[in-house]
Amino acid sequence: MEPSLNGNSSGSRRDGDSFVSTQFVAESLIPTASGKYRVRAYRHSYDGGRTCSEPTCIITGRPEGGEGVPVRVHDACFTSEVLGSLKCDCADQFRLAQRYIQEHPPGILIYLQQEGRGIGLANKIAAYALQEEGLDTVDANRALGLPDDCREYTSVRNILADLGVRSIRLMTNNPRKIAVLEELGLVVVERLPCLVQAQEHSLGYLTTKQNRMSHIMGAAVADEPAELDGSFCFWDHDGEPLQPSPMT
Repeated sequence: MEPSLNGNSSGSRRDGDSFVSTQFVAESLIPTASGKYRVRAYRHSYDGGRTCSEPTCIITGRPEGGEGVPVRVHDACFTSEVLGSLKCDCADQFRLAQRYIQEHPPGILIYLQQEGRGIGLANKIAAYALQEEGLDTVDANRALGLPDDCREYTSVRNILADLGVRSIRLMTNNPRKIAVLEELGLVVVERLPCLVQAQEHSLGYLTTKQNRMSHIMGAAVADEPAELDGSFCFWDHDGEPLQPSPMT
């Protein structure tokens, strides 16, 4: 799968009526307050071409062809990353991942346009409104008729294949994400915790992620995890719902 500046596909697969395509567009070196990054832009379509997004790959060093490459798969969060919201740990996790790949190159931060665990920004704000009435993040989604999580990760598989990365060390607290990526064929050799200490406004959200969504929060929150539940709606490479068993 060769990258191309003219948008030729750098990763595509057709299974029956389903089609997934991830196209490399361009790469640029961008200086930031935390250092310089290679930024690779892609266009991704799935769900038979009905759904499109523009994932971005933020890189330090030369991970091409590498094994055990540190990777953070990060979903956009307008409320924390732009507005500075204190309700979640997303912006802090992004900065933590940035710092890690700067200090341990080569490394990759894949940034996906999947606001609110894939439900979109407008639905996320609607869920926030219900949380103000006392629902947690899981029950707020369900009250809106939405899944707990509907993120799609075939672009991650295709981007890492485009770079020739053979195995990864995944920065995540979410064992379900590891299971989904492995189902897509990625080799995850290690989980790197991405913990942010809970604060006044984020404690309820982080506790819910641990108790109801299987996240491994360690000392970030005090409560012990309860038995897992959830209408998780990750997607496999055929565009079908995928519900992996929790990892131990």
